Amino acid sequence: MSGLTRPTAILLDMGGVLLESGDRYDAETFPAAFPYGLPDGGDVDWFVAMSEDCIRRYVMFDPPRPALDPRPMIAEWLERKGEAATAERIEYWRYLMERWEARPVYPHVRPALQALADLGLRMGVVSNTFNGAAYLRERFEEAGIMPYFEFTVFSAEYGVNKPDPRIFHHALDRMGLSPKETWYVGDKPHRDVCGAHGAGMTAVLVESRHWHHMDDAPENVPEVKIRDLSELPGVLRTLP
Repeated sequence: MSGLTRPTAILLDMGGVLLESGDRYDAETFPAAFPYGLPDGGDVDWFVAMSEDCIRRYVMFDPPRPALDPRPMIAEWLERKGEAATAERIEYWRYLMERWEARPVYPHVRPALQALADLGLRMGVVSNTFNGAAYLRERFEEAGIMPYFEFTVFSAEYGVNKPDPRIFHHALDRMGLSPKETWYVGDKPHRDVCGAHGAGMTAVLVESRHWHHMDDAPENVPEVKIRDLSELPGVLRTLP
């Protein structure tokens, strides 16, 4: 960390940093979002199969993947089921997929954000999402962390995915920040570290199963590595 100085602001990824990454839609992860089943007592097997298919089609795109609208795929699955693919029903199932993506916030996150706020850091969120973000923001409100963020931008709403620098610059512009005074915290070297560097920011990498991708390219190597967000305030206190 030689040569680093304390930033003015921290931008944070969501999955893997604030909450469990929502990149899996399958029977194993379903209970985390729906411990009591679907709200209307609907067909869980159908919903899981439909969600898995949407994700499978999405990951077929070569990285960096475009922001993707799942509604046409939901319409296909409704028609296969013999149900009218009305705008209302499509939106209902899209919202449930959005709810699935919004995993519970890690217990250490709120104290870490408070510690960062106590250090005078400004904060925002820049995250790739498969769905819209209304329920994600509700989840942040429920966990008591939304007030810490001046701005949140999610790729499914903005239309551009990380590591494209445009989504980072959008957040920086909206917050009136320069890249050099801002750090970005993520859990994926090939998306978060590379993206932060492409936008001119210092990159902080949270420990995850993606760490081996640091070896893929020089731009994937972060300036700072931490176990989880709770370690970041301590790192910053050591800097001028």
